[in-house]
Amino acid sequence: MNKRDLQLQDILSKDLPSDEEIKVYALEGFAKEIDYHNQTELLTKLILDHSAIAEQLEHLNRELRHNQEVLAEAQEIAMLGRWDINPFLGTMIWSESMYAILEVDSSRPASLDLYYSFVHPEDLDRVTAMFKEMFLAQKPWTTRYRLLMKSGQVKWVHQRFYSKFNDKGVLTHLYGTIQDITEMKKVEDELEKYSKDLEKLVEEKVKEISSSQLATIYALIKLSESRDDDTGAHIERTASFCRLLAEKARSVPEYGDIVTDSFIDTIYKASPLHDIGKVGIPDSILLKPDKLTDDEFAIMKTHVRIGYETLAEVGQQYDKNEFLKMGMDIAQYHHEKWDGTGYNKGLKGTEIPLSARIMALADVYDALRSKRVYKDAFSHEKSMEIIYSNKGSHFDPVLVDLFVRYQEEFKSLYESII
Repeated sequence: MNKRDLQLQDILSKDLPSDEEIKVYALEGFAKEIDYHNQTELLTKLILDHSAIAEQLEHLNRELRHNQEVLAEAQEIAMLGRWDINPFLGTMIWSESMYAILEVDSSRPASLDLYYSFVHPEDLDRVTAMFKEMFLAQKPWTTRYRLLMKSGQVKWVHQRFYSKFNDKGVLTHLYGTIQDITEMKKVEDELEKYSKDLEKLVEEKVKEISSSQLATIYALIKLSESRDDDTGAHIERTASFCRLLAEKARSVPEYGDIVTDSFIDTIYKASPLHDIGKVGIPDSILLKPDKLTDDEFAIMKTHVRIGYETLAEVGQQYDKNEFLKMGMDIAQYHHEKWDGTGYNKGLKGTEIPLSARIMALADVYDALRSKRVYKDAFSHEKSMEIIYSNKGSHFDPVLVDLFVRYQEEFKSLYESII
């Protein structure tokens, strides 16, 4: 029975309700219904905006990949210089374009010593070692380095090596190309700088937009929780507990492959969505200081369905968004129990998503430590005793062991967020 039904029953139980009482009841019910729908609509819009960030980032990444493809195409355009070495005669031949790149008169005999005289001093040891290696290499390979012209100009060149061996494995011919990529290198450096600046800008904007959207979503969630004056910093604490427990879970074999950096970051952001469905629970039930009746508890349990459906509506448009996917798992399954006695699906063990199992433990610890309308706050020691007694029944036993092992960190974290 919802709050409006209870109010109506209370009015009708009197001898005769006045017209004024009926009007007050009707207006109050209508206002609350509008308030609930407005909150749900605003929450959905905010989550939708946040999810769109992922698409913006993918578009910018495609632009970066396109820039890289353009650069690769440009590298095939410039003129090449050709060189040939006869290993039997020890002679070297350069093409006219090779002489032009080195800015040397073509009447001068080609030789390695002449070529080495143009290699930048800082690259000379590496280049001489590469030329020795090419007499042994039986496959094409490339490299790039700098030349230092007599004028003092620095040129970047791209070198290609090719070798031919006879059927007895004897080297018969060495040849290759050299390409002046100085201007291309300038463009490449500018493009790389632009790409890095763009990546940095994208990262900063995504963080800025994401932080803004998440802050607004969390503010709305806190607004719904403000109906209970004792919730305090519940959102911040449970999010921090989830992140800390996930970090600890990464160290155990059972969850090492599941808990990645992305998982840890996502659970921290998505965990505050666990109770968004409570916006649809009447104050008479949500704030009741006494034990709920069976009917009232049945209504209270619907908050997991309300929360899931709110997120799922957005998730249909962004089915690859990890924030939404984990938010839906947490909202729907954080009241499931390890032994299958929880609600609302009756999942058990590892059927329950790991994110929801982590959330369940974090949520209960915070609830035990915090004052509520129906209870006083418990000490850390008493809370740990209750949690440990529910190992393997309510909670994942591996997670309970981690919680117990690192309990001082959880205790300190609770006390730092009041």
